[in-house]
Amino acid sequence: MTASFPAFPPQLSAAPTVRTFGRALAEFACKTVRAHGVQVWAVLGGSLVVVGEEGRGLGLSDGTLAARALAEGQPLAEGMLFCVPFGGGVLEFVGADPGGVEQLSGLAPLLALALEGVQAREVRRGRGRVAETVEQLVRRLGGSLDLAEVLTATAESAALALGFGRAFVGLFSEVGEAGAHIGEVFTYGFDEAFTGGIAIGPVSFGRLVKRGEVILYERVRDAGTPLAQGLAELDPEVALIAPLSARGRPLGMLYVDSRLPGARVGEDDTWLVLALAEQASLAIDNARLYSLETRKREAAEALREAGAALASSLHLRDTLAQVLEQAQFLFGTDAAGVYELQPDGRTLTIRSALGLPSEYVLRVRAKVGAGVTGRAVARREIVAAHDLTQAHFGGGSRYTRQLLAQGRYPYRGVVGLPLGTRAEVFGALTLYWKDPLPLDPDDLALTEVFAAQASLAIENARLYEEELRREREAAVLLNVGRLLGEDQSDRALSEAVRLATLALNAGRGLLALTGEGGEVTRCATFNLHTPSQGELASLLAQLGRGPRPLTRRHALPVAGSALIVPLRGDPSGDGPEHLLGFLYADDSSTEPPSDRVLHLARSVADQMALTLTRERLLSALARQEARYRQLAEGAHDLILSADPSGEITYANPAATRLLEPLTGPLIGANLLTLPTPATRPALQAAWNAVNTHAAGGRTEIEVGPYRLELRLSVVRQAGASPARPVQSVLTVARDLSELQTLAAEIQRRGQALEAATSRTLELRSYLTLFTQAQEEERRRISRELHDDTAQVLVATSRRVARLARDLEGPQRERANDILGDLNAAIESVRRFARNLRPSVLDDLGLLPALEWLATQAQTDTRLEVSGPERRLAPALELTVFRLVQEALTNVDKHARAGSAAIRVAFEEASVRVVITDDGQGFTAEQAQGRAQAGHLGLIGLRERVTLAGGALRVDSEPGRGTTLVFTLPG
Repeated sequence: MTASFPAFPPQLSAAPTVRTFGRALAEFACKTVRAHGVQVWAVLGGSLVVVGEEGRGLGLSDGTLAARALAEGQPLAEGMLFCVPFGGGVLEFVGADPGGVEQLSGLAPLLALALEGVQAREVRRGRGRVAETVEQLVRRLGGSLDLAEVLTATAESAALALGFGRAFVGLFSEVGEAGAHIGEVFTYGFDEAFTGGIAIGPVSFGRLVKRGEVILYERVRDAGTPLAQGLAELDPEVALIAPLSARGRPLGMLYVDSRLPGARVGEDDTWLVLALAEQASLAIDNARLYSLETRKREAAEALREAGAALASSLHLRDTLAQVLEQAQFLFGTDAAGVYELQPDGRTLTIRSALGLPSEYVLRVRAKVGAGVTGRAVARREIVAAHDLTQAHFGGGSRYTRQLLAQGRYPYRGVVGLPLGTRAEVFGALTLYWKDPLPLDPDDLALTEVFAAQASLAIENARLYEEELRREREAAVLLNVGRLLGEDQSDRALSEAVRLATLALNAGRGLLALTGEGGEVTRCATFNLHTPSQGELASLLAQLGRGPRPLTRRHALPVAGSALIVPLRGDPSGDGPEHLLGFLYADDSSTEPPSDRVLHLARSVADQMALTLTRERLLSALARQEARYRQLAEGAHDLILSADPSGEITYANPAATRLLEPLTGPLIGANLLTLPTPATRPALQAAWNAVNTHAAGGRTEIEVGPYRLELRLSVVRQAGASPARPVQSVLTVARDLSELQTLAAEIQRRGQALEAATSRTLELRSYLTLFTQAQEEERRRISRELHDDTAQVLVATSRRVARLARDLEGPQRERANDILGDLNAAIESVRRFARNLRPSVLDDLGLLPALEWLATQAQTDTRLEVSGPERRLAPALELTVFRLVQEALTNVDKHARAGSAAIRVAFEEASVRVVITDDGQGFTAEQAQGRAQAGHLGLIGLRERVTLAGGALRVDSEPGRGTTLVFTLPG
């Protein structure tokens, strides 16, 4: 139901002061909502004050609720008080009618604009002619919401107030970075017809809209400028151009000029034009808001009527016709079409059309993603071409592309709207106009709403017809199943063929049944002579896995189109499906069977196959029962069957061989007395549970030296219930003696495995501690070599150097030789200390240490790093360093490589290190041979990685180099 709003009182927009506005609004609101009292609050001087009141009961208000409503920007209620904010003011009611308050709330945007206008006029009051002219314009408009009247009055007021001869108000049709274009124009004083079409350049647009300035043009001063060139058609002596804008949105411009020689413009004229433009902007915005609300109400009413029309029928044909008719009525289209998405998901064909040429409907095959319609379906959103002959949308089909290329396409404005549900798109609604697209953005939004309504109506009709189709198909399947279930004579087969043929909308039908050799043994026909053996063999050759259409070449004579579907079933009940025969149907029409018909054919064939194999399945069940008995005879488990009293009625050979030497003949004996006295209560409890609850039971008993595990289950007669006694109890027993021996052996071996695992863990713990002690010892020796031995050698070398300087001749040469040997020893000690524990690892971290390793390697080695670099735990950094050090040592000793690389990848929760070389590589057998010869490099690497909780992968081939990949957590 569309909401209605009270008429906006014109005296509010014409009020000279805020308090006059408040008094008028309080009186109007009190009558409208039938309240006890009304107060109008407004922000004056930074404070919220009462500017108007009417009625009684205002003592209930202290302004708190009004301040909250203004701050939150939404209506608030408290007891008998109700506040509605509008712009910089608040309407407060005491004891108002809720329905009236809701209606008046719809005028809040207009009240806000009116209050802003009154406040603006108060600010400018006292400017003499400016204020008087604005008041005259306000009185003339009288609160009018007619846009044409507002624009015409503004142009006339501006021209008369300035004493100029001409004026016009132009509204922007397009606004962008390159400027704006004037669309609608309302003039005063122009002798010739003036239709607009004026373009505003970016410079003038920036002055008008972005800075809010008034542009002054004087012929003498501005001759030769771009502005003069733009106004050449109007040829003014002087001109003023003022911006029109509201709520930060550009609306257009007010133009006033004079063609009288010597005309001049003063500062007051500029203020006057600007004031008129501001007042006109408020009036234009009010009129547009009113027009928008009116249009929304009209659109909502139109859509409501369209929805009611679309819901008037559940037949798809009628629904499609209503969609097209309503689209033409609502949007004034010259033609419209509903496209249907084909099963291939790539093609769209016209299902129903209105106003489209017959050739167009027959030949158009739109592709999804191409053209207006195809794009709308692919994107699942509206696609609009204002002028298809100029736009680059192309054609959705070869036919439309040909028409466009030849210039014979009959339509220019085209709108494509997808039709579908949330889950899928099933088609599109396309609207056509012979002229360029006449719809504005609001109209396009309306088309989307209408498309949603149409989608719902079409989907409901499709579901309804689908349900009817399913009911008809279910009836056919039921009749065919009932017919063949009661009788499988030739007459019954012929009647089944007749029902199936009519359900498939075919003219002739054939049901052929095959024997074990695959040849046709029986035939039943409808409207068709029995085919020859050659024709039947030809049809058999066309069978596939499911229903399939047949071309005229493969169909029976005089058929235009046909289908064939195999009948498959498992007559033995113990293997894959076999061919039982086939169902054939044809018609004189050349249109191939649809997917729906093929699906129905499959269902009918399945129903026939199911019914036809019932007797064969019963025979197969009898054979299966004999087979199960054979399995029971050959089973190693003990199988016994007993009646409800416990008397054994069947015992398989395994039970006979094991138990009869201990118990005597089993047949006729009582099952409950077979166990030893100690285990009979357990068997009795399981037996009672089976007979009481009719569920399976499990227990263990002893019979002589054997311990047996028993599983008991009931065997009921057909139609038996818990209230009726069971027919028999089936008992399956297994000798647990061997199993217990095997379990003891498994337990012994498990304990041995657990001991071995514990020993392995102890060895690994020892190896971890040994490795830590080794690293600590290396660090200590390295530190002592560096701090003690190296320092002593350095001091000695310096003393020898001083001694050499004091000596002469051979003694100096001998001293220098000693100094050289000392320096070599110092370097050797330092190198040995670095190899034991490089200080760069402790001081600078892992990456500098790896870079040092790369420089120390004999093979040319490079370091590559990826991922966000970070410091790792000291123990992990040491592990990585030792792994890389050992790997590079192996490369130098065994690889004979020309180059190697260290790649470190920092990942989110781990670090991965890859060492590659281009050396000779090796095989798994070669690696094992080296390990047996005492070269334990790879084994040591793998063990160190395992101790750190990581993994090692080795990739190597002879002649292709080697790659080691370490992955460690951290």
